[in-house]
Amino acid sequence: MLKKMTLEAFSRELAARKAAPGGGSVSALTGGLAAALSTMVAEFTLAKEKFADRKPEMERLRVDAEQLRKQLITAVDRDAQSYREVLAALRLPKSTDQEKQTRSRAVQKAFRHAIEVPLEVAKYCLDVLQLTEIAVELGNPDMITDAGVGVLLARSAALGALMNAEFNLGSLKDEFLVAELKVKIEEIKELVVIKEEEILRSFTLA
Repeated sequence: MLKKMTLEAFSRELAARKAAPGGGSVSALTGGLAAALSTMVAEFTLAKEKFADRKPEMERLRVDAEQLRKQLITAVDRDAQSYREVLAALRLPKSTDQEKQTRSRAVQKAFRHAIEVPLEVAKYCLDVLQLTEIAVELGNPDMITDAGVGVLLARSAALGALMNAEFNLGSLKDEFLVAELKVKIEEIKELVVIKEEEILRSFTLA
């Protein structure tokens, strides 16, 4: 499992001439790291008595961010597996009409899954981005750069996942499904960009 690897081993696996893991897994990992930074900010805020009035918000931030971290780290493997399924479907025999039909169905199913996973990752990353706003606004000021890095990572992770989902749309034959998914992708993309801009406008190191 990719999520069980050391950083060194994962980076070597990523650098190898293999189709997976790739950008999709990296997007999930990046989102997970953004969530971890929000948890970190919550922990350091809860540790200070002078921020006792923020305890309810920080406890909720810690719980929510940790849950998202786990979901996104799990998605590192899920994304890689979804692309392996695409490759397996593409390698199915296509000598006879029956084999062609079976292969076509398998390919379509695999690509749908390869879109669903990064789309789910993008939604998780949008949730993380919304949590980073709490970390920036209410977190221990000493951790402001950690919260800020979380903002940037969550935004990049979400847009990276959406990029993969959008690219895979080109392999779907169901035009109605493609149109529906395009709308979802654009909606999430717009929310991510707007939210990041909102957070960064209030961001200050002073």
